[in-house]
Amino acid sequence: MVDMTQLTGSYAASWLPWIMIPLVFYILPFPVFALLFLWIEKEGSQEESPREQFQNSVERVNVIEQFGVTEQQG
Repeated sequence: MVDMTQLTGSYAASWLPWIMIPLVFYILPFPVFALLFLWIEKEGSQEESPREQFQNSVERVNVIEQFGVTEQQG
């Protein structure tokens, strides 16, 4: 049986594929997809839905009609 703790390969870092394959294919996808999910959800929450856009425009029109305001302050 082969002792995997010994660096016995034909090149200097022969243990690197032994450690990198599980790391890249089993561990790394979880944080990558978690960050991707959070990024997508953050972008989605910044945009207004068509219903919210309509409600905001109706509220602006109501304010203009009530107070004669042409520009919103600050």
